[in-house]
Amino acid sequence: MTGTGPSRAVPAGPAGGSPSGSRFSTAMLDDLLNNPLDPGYRLAFQDRQAAEHGPAGGPPPAGRRWWDGPLLWLACLAVGLLLVVAYQQQHQSAPAREAARKDLIDRIERLQQTGDSLDDRAKVLASEVAGLRDAQLPGNSEELKRLELASGALPATGPGVRIELDEPPAPTPAATGRPGTTPQEQVAVLHDRDIRAVVNQLWAAGAEAVAVNGLRLTATSFIRFAGESVLVDFQPISAPYTIEAIGNRNALLVAFADSPIARQLKTMAAVDGITFRFTGKSGLRLQSVTVAQPHYAGLGPATSGQSPSPSASESPR
Repeated sequence: MTGTGPSRAVPAGPAGGSPSGSRFSTAMLDDLLNNPLDPGYRLAFQDRQAAEHGPAGGPPPAGRRWWDGPLLWLACLAVGLLLVVAYQQQHQSAPAREAARKDLIDRIERLQQTGDSLDDRAKVLASEVAGLRDAQLPGNSEELKRLELASGALPATGPGVRIELDEPPAPTPAATGRPGTTPQEQVAVLHDRDIRAVVNQLWAAGAEAVAVNGLRLTATSFIRFAGESVLVDFQPISAPYTIEAIGNRNALLVAFADSPIARQLKTMAAVDGITFRFTGKSGLRLQSVTVAQPHYAGLGPATSGQSPSPSASESPR
């Protein structure tokens, strides 16, 4: 046995460990339980509290003044008063706005009734003019009637087809959601392009007269989408849409049933839930319309020293 000095025996504790080590472990556990915050973090926290609020019993730091607190309360009070005044003014002006809205709606309805009565009067006068013209132009009345029927100036009656389109049923509004927004499932599924496609298919199948929701279509009619409604010759219509066409009933039914727009509407009925029906009718009557005088584009006044081009002759546009 080699060594530099006599070996020293270490007395064993109750569990075979060192008594000093046991005391050290107990002290460390007590320190962890009583002082969980690291000393470095404690000092940094104390320095931050002193910088924000000043030392205990001393004056506030230089960045804050004694009147900052009352000034903040006064500012909050002023903002609250402004909100209360704005709220009262808004509720006081609400009846006036509602009255103005109702007055505007009444004026629009009166003007629409006046326009409808004038349109009916124009149709009556046009019929009287047609009767006087037929009396003065014997022999040409049949050709004139055929042209007037094609232009929509005369009512049309006969067999044909009726196509019905409607939006899917409106879902139950959700209890939650951001106010002022329209859910995607409530947006219109049918658009102007769908109605135009149906009308164009009926014309191509040989229809002699077509009407959409009772509005007779002519060679100058248009179907457009504006806002949440469809416009037919500047007159708004809404779902359900009823499209009627007069002509050879069987030919119209077969041609429309085999058309791409019919297959597309069937798909929309299966996927989106729209209403799509078309049936043959033995007797339909389409009202006439007031035919406006057509206008033609022409050349303007020629400038001095220039002659009009031969290819720019006057032609209808």
